[in-house]
Amino acid sequence: MNNTLEKPFEYLTRSGKDARPFEPEIVKNWYCARAFVLDRLGNVAFKPDDDAHLHVIINGDTPLMLSLVRQVALSAHYINFDEDNENEAERKRTVITIVSTKTSEEILAELEDEACLGNLLSLCKYTIDETVNKDSYIDIEIEVVKRRPAIDTDNQNEFLFEENDVMTFCNSKTEDELCGIDTRKAQYADRMYKLGELIDNLPAENIHDAKRYTLALNAFLFDKLQDSLDALINASEWEKDQIIVRKALSNIFCADCFESKVKSIELCREDSEQKESKLWAKYNELLCKSEHARWVVEKLIMGFRPLNEAERFEDEKLAPYPVKRNKYRDDLKKDMNKLAHIDICSYTDLRRIDPNNMKYDSFLMLGIPHILRKVRNGAL
Repeated sequence: MNNTLEKPFEYLTRSGKDARPFEPEIVKNWYCARAFVLDRLGNVAFKPDDDAHLHVIINGDTPLMLSLVRQVALSAHYINFDEDNENEAERKRTVITIVSTKTSEEILAELEDEACLGNLLSLCKYTIDETVNKDSYIDIEIEVVKRRPAIDTDNQNEFLFEENDVMTFCNSKTEDELCGIDTRKAQYADRMYKLGELIDNLPAENIHDAKRYTLALNAFLFDKLQDSLDALINASEWEKDQIIVRKALSNIFCADCFESKVKSIELCREDSEQKESKLWAKYNELLCKSEHARWVVEKLIMGFRPLNEAERFEDEKLAPYPVKRNKYRDDLKKDMNKLAHIDICSYTDLRRIDPNNMKYDSFLMLGIPHILRKVRNGAL
């Protein structure tokens, strides 16, 4: 296998005291679903004011097809999602329709399994017989129907996924094409989050002002982006620490959405002379909102949850003691029996709960075009 292609999904285990590896069939389905979904949805993009959304119909409920549900939920996040729209129907969520003949209890149990959507259904809007979480801030909506709905052939944002199409696609690919993941984008993204003091020392105000990140961006471009990369996977560490595995997978899922963000920003270009840096600066806040929405979905799928009432009370008590409070939050998200994260919340609440971490998303968005240029120009 090419040394830039790696297979990280095998290292993910179930959470809690169970902590057993996922079955090989499940892992293979994840790889197939990722390759297929990224290929089929690769050209989907929206402008901020587009009155449209992605609709994917999954025709079937086999383990492979449910892996497609999972992957679409991980991948389909766009900058025209409007979390704050008072008209719930106009928030422009990505809608995933699952055609299933199973009972409501059976399909719900399969969707809630860690191999599929994990904790996502606890917060996202979904319909199985009745609608739950109708006013959710999550940008993914799930619905289960007994019969396949009619396809609007004039709607370029509506897709029908059939199992035969998935199998044909997968059979046409080599092992590297199907299961090998180029981890370079994920590693560069991780380096942006590790610049430390250059970001930490910035005050949590004017977060989306690109000029504030000039020094940090230069440090990344002329130092971190130039350093050579090793393999992402460190087998000895990954086999004993699931938090490391989940963090690395988070970077991969984040990087998988870079191309769709680029396409959305290019749709906003007013003329060929408009500077790329100006575009990414102008739409920084919308990009950050989209990234936070993506991150929340990913965390829920990966087994994380929001803080419960008791944990929030303890967190509020520690407000006068920032060092202790940060340690408390860190311990919650690193405990495999808890996997509780303070930032699993709406973007509106994030400004109040954890404004300092918002700086990293703003910074990362500015780095995306540079990361993609580096990867495209680098030799495989």
